[in-house]
Amino acid sequence: MLEVDDRIASWSVQELIDRMRRPRYRCGGGVAACVALAQAAALADLVRRAARRSLDNGLEQEMAHVFGSIAERALARADLDRAALHELLSTLRSNPASSESQPVIEHATLVPLGTADLGLELLEMLARLAPAVPAFAASDLEAARALCRSGIQAALAMARANLPLLTTPRAAELEQEIERRAATLQESTR
Repeated sequence: MLEVDDRIASWSVQELIDRMRRPRYRCGGGVAACVALAQAAALADLVRRAARRSLDNGLEQEMAHVFGSIAERALARADLDRAALHELLSTLRSNPASSESQPVIEHATLVPLGTADLGLELLEMLARLAPAVPAFAASDLEAARALCRSGIQAALAMARANLPLLTTPRAAELEQEIERRAATLQESTR
């Protein structure tokens, strides 16, 4: 049984790791993607603090707000992903081929797409931060980028996994959305 009041943000790291290993907690790749983005945002904020003297005050304040907001939204999305996975698995168990299952499957596909969008937003802000980063914080910036990219890739993989469960026209539309985000991610690494 999924305990919806049990928010992932309240778990210790050890609890998160232990619960990810157990199917009953519904903490799969979508939750991992969200946690990676929250970690990336936290590291980005650490780097922002190190670069404070090199940043325009307005930009520095904007980054502080954005990085904090993304970390919070990523953790909230982890709970959303967990609930969507729970609903999807329940629906597939009870009536997998019904037309009533399509909205549930679509929702379980759209949730990780939203996670990928959050990651792409973070990548844009990391690119704006990069020119101001002092040498001693460059490795933390690169770690934030790597976590962000992996979170986006994981989210896209979760969305892609649901496509075979959807009706053909909608699956094709969502596949295009996934590929568009994947192309944006690829472009950001050049």
